[in-house]
Amino acid sequence: MTGMLRVAPAASAGAAVAVGPATRAFLAVAALGAGLLHAALAPSAPPPLLAAFLLLALAELVWAAATLARDCPPAFRLMPALALLPVGMWAALAVAGATASGGTAIALPLMPMGAASLLDVAVAASAAVVLRRGRPVPGQTSALRFVLSLLLSACLVSAITIPALGYTDAGVAAVTVHHHH
Repeated sequence: MTGMLRVAPAASAGAAVAVGPATRAFLAVAALGAGLLHAALAPSAPPPLLAAFLLLALAELVWAAATLARDCPPAFRLMPALALLPVGMWAALAVAGATASGGTAIALPLMPMGAASLLDVAVAASAAVVLRRGRPVPGQTSALRFVLSLLLSACLVSAITIPALGYTDAGVAAVTVHHHH
């Protein structure tokens, strides 16, 4: 049968995707930073949000560790969508607060939420680029390249995360001399 177009079978959502070490280092460190920010925001949030922030933080921290440890990060094909869930949650809370007539808007600190959202968007965008590119990971990669990418990723994410942690209630309590914790 000539003239027929053959389409390659689509990979399933559960199929493992090998990710290069440099990209895995960035993804893991960015997810770690977002998880730490969500964990620091949890204590000052109302009870329903406290549970949501703790679940988000736990998921991000576990995924960061698994991503750093394995060549094929877990649920990688779902990461572009999953990483944007906290951003969508923050947007929904902002809309609900802006439209509340009783003035019961939930005030979440802008700096930590913005930094966590920036890191989540970076994870989603990086995962989407890796998935879209679809190139196989080279067999031999340099250990120096991995260490340098891990170092640069850690510096970049720390520069975003550490100042944002200072704006959370946990960060304020950590440096306030009058609080004993």
